[in-house]
Amino acid sequence: MADVSYRLGIDIGGTFTDLSLINEATGELIELKTPTVTDDPAQGIINGLKLLKKRGIDLSKIQYLVHGMTIGLNTLLQRKGANLALFVTEGFQDILTLQRLRLPIPYDFNSRLPDPLIPRKHVYPITERLLHDGTIKKPLHLQQLDEAVQQVISKKLAGIVISFLHSYQNPVHELQAKAYIKRHYPHLVVITSSELWPQMREYERTVMSVVNLYIQPQVKQYLHTLKTRLEEEGVPISPYITQSNGGLMDAESAADAPVKTLFSGPAAGVIGAARIAASADKPNLITFDVGGTSADISIIQKGRPTMAQSNQLSGFPIILPSVAMYSIGAGGGSVAWIDQGGLLKAGPESVGSHPGPASYGKGSKAALTDAFLICGYLNQARFAGGHLQLQLAAAKVAFQPIADQLHKTVEQAADQLIQVAIANMYTELSNVMEQQGFDPRDFSLLAFGGAGPVVANFLAREIHAKHVVVPPSPGTLCALGALTADFIHDAVLSKKICLQDYTIEQLTQDYEILTRQATEWFSQQHIQHIKNTSILLMADARYQGQAFEIELPLSADWLKQEQDVHQLIEAFHQLHKRQYGHRDDQAKIEFTHLRVRVIGETPPLPFSSVQESSREALKPHAYRWVFIEDKEYEAAIYNRSNLSAGSIVNGPAIVEQDDTTTLILPNWSGEIDLSGNLVISREVALNEN
Repeated sequence: MADVSYRLGIDIGGTFTDLSLINEATGELIELKTPTVTDDPAQGIINGLKLLKKRGIDLSKIQYLVHGMTIGLNTLLQRKGANLALFVTEGFQDILTLQRLRLPIPYDFNSRLPDPLIPRKHVYPITERLLHDGTIKKPLHLQQLDEAVQQVISKKLAGIVISFLHSYQNPVHELQAKAYIKRHYPHLVVITSSELWPQMREYERTVMSVVNLYIQPQVKQYLHTLKTRLEEEGVPISPYITQSNGGLMDAESAADAPVKTLFSGPAAGVIGAARIAASADKPNLITFDVGGTSADISIIQKGRPTMAQSNQLSGFPIILPSVAMYSIGAGGGSVAWIDQGGLLKAGPESVGSHPGPASYGKGSKAALTDAFLICGYLNQARFAGGHLQLQLAAAKVAFQPIADQLHKTVEQAADQLIQVAIANMYTELSNVMEQQGFDPRDFSLLAFGGAGPVVANFLAREIHAKHVVVPPSPGTLCALGALTADFIHDAVLSKKICLQDYTIEQLTQDYEILTRQATEWFSQQHIQHIKNTSILLMADARYQGQAFEIELPLSADWLKQEQDVHQLIEAFHQLHKRQYGHRDDQAKIEFTHLRVRVIGETPPLPFSSVQESSREALKPHAYRWVFIEDKEYEAAIYNRSNLSAGSIVNGPAIVEQDDTTTLILPNWSGEIDLSGNLVISREVALNEN
């Protein structure tokens, strides 16, 4: 046993905290779910570790720990961050108030911009000025800076954000101001926008810097608490944290730049989904992650997650590279209610884990999970691995008032709520498909999360997806995905240049600078698990005169000295034609940002092989009546652990496992592939294969 070592992945969701533990010697995977402790998320992790102890796991043998966290996200959403000051260039005091002067909802004149995280009375103008090219027009006024700091101290504010005009071109004044403050007032916390993310667009850069410092105290406190409790439980290592871009960083980096963890958990799930895509030989996937609070959708094309260079969160722009995700307010905890017009609605309000759906026995509000139970999809005794006994009677009591208003039976009302939730998901996914311009018939739907496999077959049927893929452990895929993630660092250089007037030599020099910055980050991390390193080059490009850019991947071969920029020009024309349906060969092309991504690949997980059997229909171990779209069926019930490669399950059927339940509709069939994935297809399509 002395040679045994484990890798542990952890993901904290709104309802459950998931743990995935893999034995590096045998490939054995242990996965479990424990209720999230909302007021003390670290305690939820400790509760999970104690469950592992009960299974005989020696926690001191955990040698690699990865954690997807939502502390920064929740702090921002709940607006419970630090009280801060903002130092700006004189004349720009209203930058957080004016924002972009756009209505959040263009057709709703009552919609309002979010309140700034720093009120105007705590925004201080500092005399200094840089021109757009970074040259100094006015030097930094140190006396005025000192007076502003005195105001900050008198108001007992927690920190200072410095964001000066054009500092992405030249950070000299921001760095001078920070150095002065740290020299004379070392107890003050100071952050500069140019050090965090030196990208043009003043408002976006300022907001991101403010968000970073706003959530930092809570994140630092959480990570300190977690480390202390892990040590108390005998776990000998510090955790790595998943980033919004799908990569990893050490806990110290996460504490310094918590804004990079805002989409941490969902991004890890998409990375895990990409691994499943490779194992299932299905490079084009729509990921469908349904938890207790929301459903998250992402796109994987040719085996790679789709990335976004900016996101919106609570109305604030976050201009960091991240896995592109689209969220719907429909999860297992989504509350059922009837609007003034008499229409049944699902969410966006969620009951969370406390008190939870009515079937948890603690609350009285009817939720989507209650509907699943009433319609027969869930096993009362096996929910969350048997750690939570669902109460059918309580679910029916909660649904009775809704059924009475709709003049339906409780079963019909529950079934209708499920269809309303499916319609919400279909509407959002249709918008995503239109924006991305892809044909869903070329994609499969990968379902995970606690509730994803329950409803995925409905959604796949609506969008005409080829298959539904349910991985071996869908309920804990975010935790497992974190274990498969690589170490990733992004670097950016804002440089507005006309490509036709630029030389390959100049471009190569700029990318060399960026690459050095990115690789230096790796040397600062406490990393011992990198297999090899790769570098990706990208640029944000547009036709001159356009307002927004598209991301252009660059080949390193294009930067060889004997080449010229014509290959880059033609690559952009082709990309623009592919995304927008036209190209303009006469127009000049602008690069606004150069980007470098350095990827430190981690060793693959040592999964144990899947047992193979003959390709045949399997006999169910039980039957249960289920209610599907106003019809009652006798569904066959299967244990996922009894299915092996080649096993076939014909719908209507329910496949049960500790972390989720999979519903297979009538006229659909599922088959276990060689990687252990349950692949669900229309019966006609399955018989043709």
